[in-house]
Amino acid sequence: MNKPFIETKEYKRFAEFCDACRKYKYIGICYGLPGVGKTLSSQHYAKWSYVNKQISYKGADQIGINADERILNCKTIFYTAPSIKASQMIGDIRLLGGRLGMVKSVYKYLEEGEEEKYSTDWTEDVDLVIIDEIDRLKLQSLEQLRDLYDQNNFALILIGMPGIEKRLARYPQLYSRIGFAHEFEKLSKDETHHILQYKWDELGVSIKLEDFSDYEAISTIIRITNGNFRLIHRLFSQIERILEINQLNSITTDVVEAARDSLVIGIK
Repeated sequence: MNKPFIETKEYKRFAEFCDACRKYKYIGICYGLPGVGKTLSSQHYAKWSYVNKQISYKGADQIGINADERILNCKTIFYTAPSIKASQMIGDIRLLGGRLGMVKSVYKYLEEGEEEKYSTDWTEDVDLVIIDEIDRLKLQSLEQLRDLYDQNNFALILIGMPGIEKRLARYPQLYSRIGFAHEFEKLSKDETHHILQYKWDELGVSIKLEDFSDYEAISTIIRITNGNFRLIHRLFSQIERILEINQLNSITTDVVEAARDSLVIGIK
């Protein structure tokens, strides 16, 4: 069972950015430090955990059998740029769009009795394509994405590390088509507090902010993670393991420090 996604203020800013790109059919670039939540936010916005299950069928008899009415409102493709064989990227994107259209068509036939219509236009059911890890791509692959965008009627969002916006500025044909840019920032202290309270509940551990030991543990986690969304999740995986091994029912500074020592952390 997938754990609920926490919609932070930064996610809502990201969703507004995606909505704007989709509305105006622009290319958008999103950049941010590793671990701040770019990938998870993109997948959540695209409802990708649901969509990917529907389009990953292995045979014609499985197309659309697990879909429900939610699939009709799914029009976003999420794709991670490959580290090798980037030449397959355009074909992969078209295949994902085609499969999404196929699932929708079969669902309409099975549930609503509509005639099955399989379009050869993969963009018919897609209005936004999100490409993650764009830093991996060389100029030739970026030009292929630009050409795909020019030939079709959809929005395109490129996600990468800080500095990607400066790198793309060196490619005028692509950069001139960029309508929006968004910097994905780390969690604020208040948001980190909110997420930590959720994490405490998730582990079935009571939290009392007026209790100094709880306050000290929270302060230690905030200092260690420094607003890094991914690092919070990694740290709590270790905290959960330590609580279970030692049969503890409270999160203390010692538990947090022990969890930190189990991780390879590049930031303090």
